[in-house]
Amino acid sequence: MDFEPELIFRKPAIAADLGRTAAWCRHIHRNAPIYSLVAVAFLVEGKLIVLEPRLAERYVEFDEAPIIRTAGFALRSLGYATSLKGFSRSSPGTVVFEARLSAHERLSAIMEFQKGGLARGK
Repeated sequence: MDFEPELIFRKPAIAADLGRTAAWCRHIHRNAPIYSLVAVAFLVEGKLIVLEPRLAERYVEFDEAPIIRTAGFALRSLGYATSLKGFSRSSPGTVVFEARLSAHERLSAIMEFQKGGLARGK
């Protein structure tokens, strides 16, 4: 099976960005039950990373679409593409789970997204 070493080496940074994104999603969707944010990461065109956000839980009893939409906005604000549309992937995707962040890191992430104007678009 092919794998992309670039994605493997960048996995910790991607996980940290997913953790920051998850903090933002939990801030915006305060009433949603507990969930874990994951993404399938693809390297396209040799350097661009595409992250397709999802919830780790297979079956949830709530509408996950608003959370995924919020995650997409946040990931795009961090410089990631969130869809393979228009790209041809060169290798299989790599699943990346959100990093667990301290309370300070979560608050810092929320402030960064607010300063970036993300609260208007959610």
